[in-house]
Amino acid sequence: MQNPPNFAELPDSIRSIMKSSIEQAKRAFDSFVASTEKMMQGIDTSSLPAADAMKQLNEKIAAFTRQNAEANFNLALRLTDAKQLSEIVELQNAHVREQMETFSRQLEELRELTVKAVKDGSKAATSAMQPSSSGPANPYFSS
Repeated sequence: MQNPPNFAELPDSIRSIMKSSIEQAKRAFDSFVASTEKMMQGIDTSSLPAADAMKQLNEKIAAFTRQNAEANFNLALRLTDAKQLSEIVELQNAHVREQMETFSRQLEELRELTVKAVKDGSKAATSAMQPSSSGPANPYFSS
């Protein structure tokens, strides 16, 4: 039977390299997210039905993505300090429990925003299909 690895023997230089790599990946992710958010802000959705609800939904998804990535980067950094396999398992189990609770809350928020976006879109589509009192909205439409 093979003995489990002894993480306490991992040299500090290796731990330092691991932390540096994780921090570098986090900075790259943060840069990507910032660029994406800047691009999304530049998109004009004012003429689209339910644009406000869709914008809120997209912003919420971006916030959740950032929040979940931050939690994963934090876990990775904590794992670099682990000395025993039992500590690694404990950290991962706690992380999974926390993320499952977080995902459940996030899913509920997304469901609520999606319902709102669909309702707003339906209202906008319905009102666009209704002829106005000043005359038909479609020049080819006649009553």
